[in-house]
Amino acid sequence: MATGFAPGAPCWFDMAAIDIPAAAEFYRGVFGWTAQDTGPQTGHYTVLSQDDALVAAIGSATPDDSATPDGEPLPSRWLPYFAVDDVRRTVTAASADGGAARCAYAEIPGQLEFAILTDPDGADYGLAHLTGHPGTQRWGWPNNPCWVQYTATRTPAEAMAHYAKALGWDYRNAGWETSTENPYQALAVGEREFGGAAAARPGEPAPFWALTVHVPDCDTAATRAAELGGTITQEPHDNPGPSRLAVIADPAGATLALMAFGG
Repeated sequence: MATGFAPGAPCWFDMAAIDIPAAAEFYRGVFGWTAQDTGPQTGHYTVLSQDDALVAAIGSATPDDSATPDGEPLPSRWLPYFAVDDVRRTVTAASADGGAARCAYAEIPGQLEFAILTDPDGADYGLAHLTGHPGTQRWGWPNNPCWVQYTATRTPAEAMAHYAKALGWDYRNAGWETSTENPYQALAVGEREFGGAAAARPGEPAPFWALTVHVPDCDTAATRAAELGGTITQEPHDNPGPSRLAVIADPAGATLALMAFGG
């Protein structure tokens, strides 16, 4: 089935939450997404949509899944899935380059085949071969995903070498980058940029992938997120592009960025 997602491009997002309805309500309040619980047979996997177009989903996390061995709570995190033609072959390639499979292969008949991997530095990511599932249908639209961001514990280019081998990505210094120390990497499949990789700031948890959502007004969306129990972890600020960016965490701790363009 042709999906419109080039191999290696982000095609779906989900996260795990102990309180799925509360998480869904937060995102409804910030982005206007609607939520559909697919039932107990799926662990109440809840699909988030804009109008009738799929955006992302929230799955179930148990307290044990969300804690360290010492019992400390772990924040929820958004997991990106990258489109592949052959899940098993990509898992083999990723494993040969130091990755590890948390879920080596699973299938939802008529929907998708998928795997969940950990890269050599410890960041989780997903693979998906969409066989009927449409994926994220409005990439780049207002109040929809528009970018993925990797926070690296080492030189971003070194971290991205794994994904080049496993998923065929191109990575290069971003066009606006002037630093020669741990320069920001722009990620692309072919000529299409879809994400970036940055070095972690001191004290910042890493490595991990984060979701960026295109919003009409960055400041308004960040304020709304805080009013609904989220946290602004990086205040709205102007970026090259031009764009305006803020980083928030939802009430369960899942980090995502808000980006408005123009201005």
